[in-house]
Amino acid sequence: MSSTNQPQSAPSSGPAVDTRSGRGSKDQSAGGGAIAGALKKITSNQGPNPVVPIAGLTGHFSFDRFLLLGGILALIPPAIMYFFESKRRDSIDNSIPHLIRDIADAGRSGMTLTRAIEISAERDYGPLTTEIKKLIAKISFRVPLERALQFFADRTGTMLSRRTSMLVAEANKSGGDIQESMESVAKHVQEIQYLERKRRATLRPFIGVMYISFAVFLVTVYLLISSFFKQLANTNFGGAGAVGGVGFNFVSLPLDKITAVFLYMAMIEALFAGLVGGKMASGYLKDGLKHAILLMLICFITFVFFV
Repeated sequence: MSSTNQPQSAPSSGPAVDTRSGRGSKDQSAGGGAIAGALKKITSNQGPNPVVPIAGLTGHFSFDRFLLLGGILALIPPAIMYFFESKRRDSIDNSIPHLIRDIADAGRSGMTLTRAIEISAERDYGPLTTEIKKLIAKISFRVPLERALQFFADRTGTMLSRRTSMLVAEANKSGGDIQESMESVAKHVQEIQYLERKRRATLRPFIGVMYISFAVFLVTVYLLISSFFKQLANTNFGGAGAVGGVGFNFVSLPLDKITAVFLYMAMIEALFAGLVGGKMASGYLKDGLKHAILLMLICFITFVFFV
């Protein structure tokens, strides 16, 4: 009896354990296979460089190109801020001669320079009005006129306002007829503005030359990549050889890496070309940021959708 029970208990316990473990492993492999299949399907559809169709054009994106696009978009807010600052600066410079003329007119009645500035501050000079009122507030608190004018020049932040403040301070030190002094200052300021406008008109064509030269560079890069480097990438030279007893190997050039190098070169050229163009046009390097962003966007669109 005992001998017959022992063989029956051993086989019954063995298959039960194997069946449970086999079912669990089968479920795990089935689940892992489903997940792996889904990941494989997503990877095969997207790939390492996803393709994005936009307006009938196919854009080839990669991780570094997404970073470049993020960098370009990050430069847009400071460019907008510098643009409005440039408008404010030009408005202040255009209002300074009118302010000096009004001070000279107020000085005809024998007023002091400080009182003439206070009377002229009641008029509207655009963005300059706020700075004049702050200047009057400084003077009302017994701040010397020279220091108040220095504060005014620092607040406005333009080269013309600094020169004007220095001339007005010197006129206040020298004394004499306020009207005559202010009229000479206004004449000098108008001459400076005339020379500045003439300089900008002379250098404005160079901005167009900058855009044209960058467009020629992009066309040259496109022709090199599409006609020359693409042919080298698709050419098989047939392995190793020997010339004059020296062995050498021909290796096909990776087209994606060559394109990336040209993209980085074009981005660097666009950035510095835009900044230099802004410096030439307005005298301020930060005013060229809008040109740099526009050139970098043109470069990015060209490489993503056409190269």
